[in-house]
Order: sequence, then structure tokens, then C-alpha cells
Amino acid sequence: MEKSEILESRIRELEESTREISRRLKAAEAASETTKILSSEISLDTKIQQSIFIILEHVDADKGSLMLVDTKKGDELVVVEAATKDGLNPNLVGKRQKIGDGIASWVVQNRRPVLVEDITKDPRFKKRAESGKSYGSNSLLSVPLMGDQGRIIGVLNVSDKRGAGVFTEGDIGSLILFADKIAPVIVYSQLHEELKRKNNELIELQKIKEDLTSMIVHDLKGPLGEIMSNLDLLTYIQNLSTEDKEVLDTAIQGCENLLGMVMNLLDISKMEEGRMKLNSEKFNIGELIQTKVDKMKVLAAQKEVKLKASLTDNDITITADKEIIERIIANLINNAISYSFPGKEIEVKAGKEGEFLKVSVKDEGKGIPKDFHDKIFEKFSQRIEDGIRRRSSTGLGLTFCKMAVEAHGGKIWVESEEGKGSIFFFTIPI
Repeated sequence: MEKSEILESRIRELEESTREISRRLKAAEAASETTKILSSEISLDTKIQQSIFIILEHVDADKGSLMLVDTKKGDELVVVEAATKDGLNPNLVGKRQKIGDGIASWVVQNRRPVLVEDITKDPRFKKRAESGKSYGSNSLLSVPLMGDQGRIIGVLNVSDKRGAGVFTEGDIGSLILFADKIAPVIVYSQLHEELKRKNNELIELQKIKEDLTSMIVHDLKGPLGEIMSNLDLLTYIQNLSTEDKEVLDTAIQGCENLLGMVMNLLDISKMEEGRMKLNSEKFNIGELIQTKVDKMKVLAAQKEVKLKASLTDNDITITADKEIIERIIANLINNAISYSFPGKEIEVKAGKEGEFLKVSVKDEGKGIPKDFHDKIFEKFSQRIEDGIRRRSSTGLGLTFCKMAVEAHGGKIWVESEEGKGSIFFFTIPI
């Protein structure tokens, strides 16, 4: 080979290399501009529209579109944005294509780009070419939009190469680069919308549940009140036998416990919504505790458990919502009875601690695992025993106690070891 031929060959190589570097540089510049658009504060629709115009300019195409897989149907592609070199093409937006029928569908099914130099001569799309669709130069290029976990979320299309030309392998690389920039933005938007939709559904379901609970609770209060009133009238009957009196006391205590559960539901809802008002008054806490303990001895006796009050000071006066404090103590005693063994003892103590009242309820039950000490105050909490979830009640009694104590400016906690029983404490300002 003569020197002139070698020189010409080298010049051609350099020219080709220069063109390739220039093409890649232009692609990088276009991708950088697209990145700026995609990271801006404009709407997603505008981001995609502006990105399509950049893509059309870069690959010298007259038409472009972006199609997404319909997340609800799963078997269709829908055009979300379309444009020509002269502007947006809203007539195409919303058009659908069944997966399995068309070029974009082929990309989804085969999970790879497709370059069609002439649709009329490509056997893969013979039916599409015969359908009468006009593609100008008939040169088409489509690449998949890859989402998270290898999921294909859509297809980016360009067609009608300017100057009656055909798309090249270099155009495929450029379009893939653009698709990789656009796809994460779309995925983020879809996930954000899905999260918002789920949250709205959750809020709506929560409201329905609360409304239903409120209706049920209100419907229960009436009949319960009537039962308790009639049971209370029976206590005035003279000459009741000891056995009859015990049965009557048990029925009254059972109704009071059930009414307490109903009130817990109502008051927890009120406290969560900030609608709970405390009716504060001065009263003797020692008298309240002793009265409540005496009433609940019937319930404790049914489980062969002893219940007693130990008051360091019988003359402690506090200012608080008397009914709420009584229910806190009743819930803690009820909880202790539920987890006590026959023959064991429950002790309720109360005394001053600085400017606070401190009340404790001690049982000799199974005890509570340390990692469950905070969870037991959560709504509908369950204990795990021997690897099995167990629920002894609605799980709302301790939740009510926590919220009611905190509403009084106090705090509540438990000290417990497995196999050694539990002590529940609460303090409130005097």
C-alpha cells in the first residue's frame, strides 16, 4: 500500500473517531440538559414534554412519544406525552395499545430496544405495516423504560428520521441514555402517587372504623345503663341470701367492667382528637381507692385472688377528674386480676412523693418481658407467650390509663420480671 493510501486511511479513521466523539459529546450535553429539567421543580408532564423536545432535536427525529404500562390493567400501554418537531401532539395522548399488538409492545415483551429501518420490510411488524399507519420515512426506534427491580414501566419512541434517513446504533445508545434518566423520575412519581392514594384510603378506612366504633359504643351505653340501674334497684331488696347477694354483686361488677371498656373506647377516641375535657375537682384519693378495692374484691374472689389497699396516708386530697382517676385504678386492678394466679395477692398502694401522688398496683402473676414494657400501653397490644400471641382483653385498658394519666400531666410505667409479677405505677400532680 502506498503512503498516500495509508495516509488517507488514517485520515478516515480520525474523521470517524472525531465524529463519534462529537456524537457522544452532544449526547452527554443533551443528557445533562435533560437531567437539569428532570431535577427542576416543574410538573412531571412538563418535564417529560421538554425532555422529548431535546430527544427529537438530538436524534434528528420528527416525532416522539412516551408510553407507560397501565398499572391497573397491566396489559396495555398508554401514551402519556407525544410531540413533533413543531410542538406537542395532544391528539395522541391517551391512545392505548394492547401489549402484543405493536412495536412498543414488542419492546415490552422482549425487554430490549428495537430499531426498524423500514417497517414495511420488517417481518416482525408486517401486520402493523399493513394496518395503514403512516410513519413518514418508516424508520422507527423504541427503547424500554426500566423501573425498579427490573420492571419495565414504559417505552420511549422516536420516528421519522429527518432527511429520509434511518436511525443508527448511535441513536439507540442516545435514546437508552435518555430513557435511563427519565425512568427513575417516573418511578418516583408513581410511587409517590401510590403512597398518597394508600394514605388517603387508610385515612378513609380509619374514619369509617372510628365512626362505626363510635356508633356501636353509643348503642351499647344505653342498654348497659338500663341493666345497671335495674341491678342497682335489686340491691335494695331486703332479706337477700348471702348467695343471692354475691351473684348480684358479681353481675353489677361485670356490667361496670363492660361499661368501663365502652368508655375506654369513647375516651381514647376523644383524647386522640384532643376533644377530652377533664372535670377537675378536689377529693380524697384514699377513700376513692378503698371504695374501689372493696367493690372489686368480688371479681378478685372469683379467681381466688386476694385484693387489698395499703395507704400510707388516709388524708391525701388531690385535684383531678375523679371519674377518670377511678377508672385508671379500676383498669390497673382489672389487669392485675387477669394475670394473677389463684391464691396470690394484689396490693394497691398510694402516697405522696413531693408534689405528686404516686399510686402502684402490684400483682404476683407471670410478669412481663422487658422488651414488652412499653408496648403494653399501645392500642390492641398483645403479649407473646410460648411463641403464641395472646390477647386477654380489648388491649385498650392500659392505653386509656396512659393517655388519661398524661392528660393530667403525669406519667405511667411498669416494673416487672418474668416469673416475679408486675408493679404498675402512675404519678400525677396533687
